[in-house]
Amino acid sequence: MKNFKLKFIIPVLIILVGLWCLTGVYTLKSDGGERAVLMQFGRYVDTIEEAGLHWHLPYPIQEVVIVKTETLRTIELGFRTESVGGDSATSAFSDVPTEALMITGDESLVNAETVIQYRISNVKDFVFNVSDAIDTLKMAAESSVRRVVANHKLDDVLTDQKDIIQSEIKEDLQSICNEYQMGISIKNVALQAVYAPVEVEDAFNDVIKAREDMNRYINEAKREANEIVPAAEAKVQEMLNEANAYKEKRISEAKGDVENFTQVYKNYQLGPQVTRIRMYLETMQEVLPNAKIYIMNDSGNTLRFLPLEGGISVDEKEGQ
Repeated sequence: MKNFKLKFIIPVLIILVGLWCLTGVYTLKSDGGERAVLMQFGRYVDTIEEAGLHWHLPYPIQEVVIVKTETLRTIELGFRTESVGGDSATSAFSDVPTEALMITGDESLVNAETVIQYRISNVKDFVFNVSDAIDTLKMAAESSVRRVVANHKLDDVLTDQKDIIQSEIKEDLQSICNEYQMGISIKNVALQAVYAPVEVEDAFNDVIKAREDMNRYINEAKREANEIVPAAEAKVQEMLNEANAYKEKRISEAKGDVENFTQVYKNYQLGPQVTRIRMYLETMQEVLPNAKIYIMNDSGNTLRFLPLEGGISVDEKEGQ
């Protein structure tokens, strides 16, 4: 009877030990970059990176934690994705107001829904340095978003400063991850939606409308300036060209007058009396082009004169 029990118990023990040893078998897939952290009695032993079938001493002697390092993970702040839409359905989301509501640098309330994408860069640090890395990262992300938004005005958060704010959140959150040695690399930060709380929605919409009007007026002014300024510049250039041409003309005329005066002066020096008579006659010719001519003798009596005007020759006048 005793021998019978031994024959029955030993095979059972062998099967149980075999099954226990099989619990140490695990597989690492290349898809997603799976890595295994091997621990012995809770202490770190090694990081297994090679894909394929592996075995470790069964629990509780050794155990492994498998982590995908190439998977892009996402943290959602201010909302949750309930379902992802497809060809025939739309995505469904739910709001988390306690996470989204925050205050800006100019003491305005705003809801900021944020998406943070990250990858695990060091599996050992991810598993050992923080007890709950995912939850810790979520709290750090919410803290970073609130801190950065509080350093900016409402207009910056709503409009053209979004890229700067997202970059600042990413840098701040990455510095926290590095300080805690979490083994996490932040890849992207995006402000999905920024909107006003329901209590101030009307005032918020008025601000947005005023900002849109301001941008419209600015664009209209720029468009009008683009039409007026080139025309004014062309007119200025035309006036400058005319002024330069007039200047050159006056300079040329002045040089010509100087040259003419110089020639007259030189001739005058050669014969002053002759030059004076010539200049007098030329001047009289210019001043009295249409005057009637009377010939008088030295005593002042008027002599018979010849009507020299009208283009009649002297011979014809004497014949008359």
